[in-house]
Amino acid sequence: MLVELLVSLTWKSVIVLHEHNSDIGHPLEASGISCVDYVISATTEENLMTILRDVEKVSQPHLNVLLLCDVTTTVFVLRQMSRICGTRSNSSVDWCHVSRVLVVGTWDDLPVLLDSNIQVENVAVLELPSKHIGNFTKARMWTLIFHPGGRAFTDVTPFNGAVRDPTDVFPNVKYGYNGRQLTAVMKENHFGYGYVKLNKRRLFGFSLGVLNLLAEDMNFSYRIIPPREDDWGQNINGTWTGIFGTLQRREADLAPEMLTIHIDRTAVADYILPPVAESKQMILYQKESDVDEDHLLIFLQPFQTYVFIAFGVSLISYITALSTVRTFFKSKEFLVSSKENRADQNMQTENKCQTSALEIHSIILCTSFEMFGTTLKQGSTIRSSKDSERILVAAWWMFTTIVSAVYCGTIMSTFAVRLEKPPFGNLAELAAREDYTVGYDTSSITGNLLENSKLSHIMAIKQRVRGTSARDFDVLSSNVTKHMQKVKEGKYAYIGGPSLIQVSYADCKLNMIDTEFRRTFESIYLPKQSPFKYDFEQSPVETQPSNFVGRLQTGEFSRIFKHH
Repeated sequence: MLVELLVSLTWKSVIVLHEHNSDIGHPLEASGISCVDYVISATTEENLMTILRDVEKVSQPHLNVLLLCDVTTTVFVLRQMSRICGTRSNSSVDWCHVSRVLVVGTWDDLPVLLDSNIQVENVAVLELPSKHIGNFTKARMWTLIFHPGGRAFTDVTPFNGAVRDPTDVFPNVKYGYNGRQLTAVMKENHFGYGYVKLNKRRLFGFSLGVLNLLAEDMNFSYRIIPPREDDWGQNINGTWTGIFGTLQRREADLAPEMLTIHIDRTAVADYILPPVAESKQMILYQKESDVDEDHLLIFLQPFQTYVFIAFGVSLISYITALSTVRTFFKSKEFLVSSKENRADQNMQTENKCQTSALEIHSIILCTSFEMFGTTLKQGSTIRSSKDSERILVAAWWMFTTIVSAVYCGTIMSTFAVRLEKPPFGNLAELAAREDYTVGYDTSSITGNLLENSKLSHIMAIKQRVRGTSARDFDVLSSNVTKHMQKVKEGKYAYIGGPSLIQVSYADCKLNMIDTEFRRTFESIYLPKQSPFKYDFEQSPVETQPSNFVGRLQTGEFSRIFKHH
């Protein structure tokens, strides 16, 4: 019966703690549940702490514990489980909420467990069926729940060795984290856009919006702390700084920032799937002041030289083809009329030659003016009577209509928008511009990509930045405001992430170009082996990222910040 119950609870692994030897391990293994069996009758407090710490490292996503001991030992174990949560770090990252504890006991144990003030939230007591003086008692179960007046045990619906819904045994999970306060680490937003002020700190609004939606859907509260160093995180001899240093020291439960997924960062933190956003690396610079000077040749800008040459060849070809067709039909008409009038053969031949020369010259002139008029959208008064002429003329009209529309649209945009010729088109061309100073955030994923690249032009950029940092360390700063100031001073290129797109849109004097680095994905991070990872990945906010983006865009963004 006990094995059937654990199977119905969907437990994949279980820690069995008992005072005497037990043979439950083999049935559990046969049912597909991995089992770690400990005899704790002679276990000291220190040994129990060691056991729980070892179990914690391999038990994901939840710590499932089966207690087969008397009530005194049970209280001792539950207190130690609460204690290990408080001593393992400075944060609230613990197993009190995610742990599931099933105690095999009796109804008499309930008051003792309740008075012990245990911190583990999900505790159920199972009384196995037994036979007393000829009477056979049925199995009973009670679960520890929260209510406005505190905590109390309540009956679980009678069962026959199994349950239909695991939340019937551990109902606290129905209500998320029951208002538990989590600690979030967020770096201050140095940009002049997209921020929300909270406790006199400027935080990125989108990240804070996602955190609020997670807190709302998973029923937890939060407090926000800054990282010790104002950066995203650098690995210095195995010790991380910034946000990832905070996660490595387990001083925070999560980092709701949009942080790039990278293999180096996964050594100290776990990211939540699916990714929240997609990003790429950009180069931001200020447009040069002397670009796009007005000149008389501006009317030639819509097309390249080869386009004008091709158009001229096409015009001559059409004039020649149409003149040939018209001359052929005119000569044919002249021959027909000459057969009807043979009075004077010599006069006819002379008139024929003179008329033919004049007709050919007139046809070429008329055709040329007709083609030029069509090109300038002026049309023509000449009416073609032959199908072949009409096909040629119609084809030219369509061709010139398309070409003229493209030209007119381009020349209008040329006058309306000043076209800027970038001083460089990629990182290789930037490396060749010795007059430009380059900077980037060494703690960002951009710094990681640049530092690990073996391309010659990127190595030249790194060498230049390091040389500049000897006299101006701000070129490697994590404070984006300092980089923006240098960019606006001119001749400075800042290599950074997708946030530069919004910066360039906000200032028309700034421009950006893409780099050759492939696209990356961004996500929320948790400390390594965090017990909250499974629950966060099952959250509706995370499983449907497009859903929360839509909620932020449809006015809920302002609603979730009202309490701030």
